[in-house]
Amino acid sequence: MSNRKRRLVSSAIVAAAAGAAILGTASAASAGTVSVESCTSVVGNTTYQPGLTTATRTETAVLSATLNGCSNAYNGASPGAGALTANLTGPASTSAVSLKGTFVVNWPAASGFNPSIGSLGVTGPDAQGIYTVSGTITNGAFNGSRVSTSLLGTGVNAGADGSASRPVTTQQFTNTAALQVRRSNW
Repeated sequence: MSNRKRRLVSSAIVAAAAGAAILGTASAASAGTVSVESCTSVVGNTTYQPGLTTATRTETAVLSATLNGCSNAYNGASPGAGALTANLTGPASTSAVSLKGTFVVNWPAASGFNPSIGSLGVTGPDAQGIYTVSGTITNGAFNGSRVSTSLLGTGVNAGADGSASRPVTTQQFTNTAALQVRRSNW
């Protein structure tokens, strides 16, 4: 084969490889995640047993929230309220929590969706006092999807100061980001 033909064949191979790389990048970008359900309001409280103090210890926590402003990719807005309940355990103090457990979301009745059940983790707070909530739905509506939100503590039970004699047994919160249910766009 002549040098000219080799250069033409090499150029064709390089061009084909470049085209494949561009197509691969476009496919990877479109294969991300999409939101299938969102609730703009997540308001509630977390109760702790035995109660948060300045010392880290194992806590049992129940997170309870009312969900409002829910809408989904299939039917649009879902009037009415939903509910999120999570049973969590793990090391926690007044300055840091790392809780894991299970959750149930009862979507607004108007959505027509069965409850979503799964595993959930709560960590934080960060420097702004925000807790990160994330998990995976393992049963029910949106099975296999990821769920997440962020929560800001807005108050604690009366008289609580985080001491051994006055632990934080209830912490109120509101969301700083919508509760999102996301699934792979494959």
